[in-house]
Parts: sequence; C-alpha cells; structure tokens
Amino acid sequence: MTLIGEPKRDAAPGFADARARAEHVLAGGSPYDFAAQPRWFCFSALWLFDRCPRQYALRYLCGFAVEVRRAALDFGTAAHAAFERFTRERRQRARRGVAAPDRAELGSWFEAAGLAAGLSTDAESWRRRAEPMLDHFIAAESAGQAETLVEEAGFRFGLPIDPETRVTIAGYIDRIDRRRSGGVEVVDYKTGSMGSSEPAESNLQLGIYALGCREALGFDTPDLVTLYYVEHGRRVSSRPTDAALDGQLADLRGRVRAIRDSGFAPRPSPSACGWCDFAGICRERVAASPGSPVS
Repeated sequence: MTLIGEPKRDAAPGFADARARAEHVLAGGSPYDFAAQPRWFCFSALWLFDRCPRQYALRYLCGFAVEVRRAALDFGTAAHAAFERFTRERRQRARRGVAAPDRAELGSWFEAAGLAAGLSTDAESWRRRAEPMLDHFIAAESAGQAETLVEEAGFRFGLPIDPETRVTIAGYIDRIDRRRSGGVEVVDYKTGSMGSSEPAESNLQLGIYALGCREALGFDTPDLVTLYYVEHGRRVSSRPTDAALDGQLADLRGRVRAIRDSGFAPRPSPSACGWCDFAGICRERVAASPGSPVS
C-alpha cells in the first residue's frame, strides 16, 4: 500500500543533554524514547509493528530508507499497475463508445510496468508466471463488466485516541466498484499464494479500507470488501456492517495506543528476521526460515 504524505509526530521529549540521554539508555530506557510520538498510521505501519516493533521503529520513527529490492514485490507492483491501467482505460473508452481493452493490451501494460518496477532480471520467468494471472483477470472482467468508479483511491481520516490526542489513519484502496444494488465494493488485489489467509471479515487491511470509504470518501459502508487473489482468479469477500466498523475503530485506538506506549523491543523470529529490511543492523536477528531472502 502506497503511503500518503509523511508521518506526523508529536514533539519528542527533551533530553537535549547528551549525557542525560546516555544515562537514560544505560539505566534501561529505550533509545526510541527520544523519537517523537507517531501521529500518522497506515495498514503497513500497523502490520509491521505487529510483526516486530523494532522494525516499525527503524522504518517509521527513525525514517531509515528501505533499499532492499525484492522481485516478488516488484511483480505485485507490476500487476497492480496493469490492472489499474485496464480499468481506467475501460471506463474512459466506454464514455467514448469504444470497446474495452483486450488481453493483448493488458499483457503489454504488464510488460511495461514490469520493466519500470525492475523485473528485467529473469524477466522470462516472471512473464511465464504472469500469463495465467492475466488470463484469469481478463476472463473475470469480461464476464462481470463491473463498473469501476476509481482506482488507487487515497483517503485519510482522524481518529481520537484520548481527549487531547487525535491521529490520522491513511491509505490507498486498489479499486472501488459500483454494484448493481447501488452500493460499492472495495477490492484489494493480492499476488502470491492464498496460503492460510485470514477471513475477509477479520482482515485488518480491509477493515481500514471500509472505514476509509465511510469516514473519508463520501461512500456509505461498502456492500462488500474483497481480497482478490489474482493469480488464482479467486475472490474472498465479506459484508461489513456499521457495528463491525465501529468495533474496528475501537481496535485501531488500541493498536495506536500500544504503539505510542511501546519501547519497541525487537520480536525476532525466523520469518520476521528473514524478511526484515534492517536485519543487517539488528543485533537480535535470528537465522531466517527456509525460503526467506535473508540468511
């Protein structure tokens, strides 16, 4: 999920004196006590904190740049770009009375997006992987003819966490479709294996997106929120309710408070450390699990 703007943080504690800072850490205090409290959150930040608070702190408090390139993520970026181009072109052509894009055009958009994303290395393997995904996508779009209202819909809304403090929840929604009922469906594209993914009704990302529709984008509560596993041609959906979204707001408050109260201790594990962008500078890292990029 692409970020909107830059994180906003409350004023950091004083500790202007270097000796006082050193004594604070030597006494067991966290070095992150000197970082300003975060006031801006997206799904990726919340998810990263759950995986490892230290990774979250290095990325979102210290602002360390992510320099590791991973082909699987680049593949997902290319797929998202191709699908976004397809639905936008279809909508614009429909206004002109022109036929929707075809499979060949979709393939060319993926190729171009793949090159832009950095998939030139071993490009043939990624091309072979993409072929069935693009076939699934064009078949579903041709059969359903959903009316896509907007792609990459950016949103932000305020979340009070106590009487004095209000934070911002932000993000981008891959796609919002108009349903025949008149309501909308929120769609999040997923590449990769379906694995043992959590049900859509308990998916934090979809809950935040549904709140974005209701709180910021001028839509009512969506009729459906959907995880679209594009490589499998399968959709997993749920029907959010206002009561469920109110519960999601309460859950977000709890997550935000936990982050703001955290000492950001590392939570090492083979899977978390294997996919950590900062493993090279973390003394607590553990050996990566098989198949992870960091060993």
